[in-house]
Amino acid sequence: MLTSITALSLIGISCNSTTTKTLPYDSTSMNKTFDLRYGTTIGIPSENLAISFEKLTESRCPKDVNCIQAGKGVVTLKVTVGNQSEDLVLSVKGLCEDEPRCGEAKNVLQYNITLMSLTPYPDAVLMDEKQYVAKMIVTEKSKVSVGETR
Repeated sequence: MLTSITALSLIGISCNSTTTKTLPYDSTSMNKTFDLRYGTTIGIPSENLAISFEKLTESRCPKDVNCIQAGKGVVTLKVTVGNQSEDLVLSVKGLCEDEPRCGEAKNVLQYNITLMSLTPYPDAVLMDEKQYVAKMIVTEKSKVSVGETR
């Protein structure tokens, strides 16, 4: 069995967008969950909105390992509406899988973007960042303040 410190260092992934290609992109619609794979962009044409999954930091406690902390998975997105763009950082809790309470929601520009889950959940083996998929939903801007979680 791996110690928690060793396990976390084994899966510590931090990937930069400098090598990420984001075109062509798929499309989706408002209020509908969608999957966004690392290094890709998805658009909502009716809103002139594009979201790119640009960076990943993985520190969630691996399956079948006893850890001191649950850790978290963090995604950095580039959100573009028309000619405006902002970076958005969202996280999911470690030791929490495929549940709405696992992810974080924030307002950006005029939208509320929720990261519902990040898969695959890590195990003791270092994973390829290209395998990661963020399940998300975009809704109209809500009363959630930037930095607050749902």
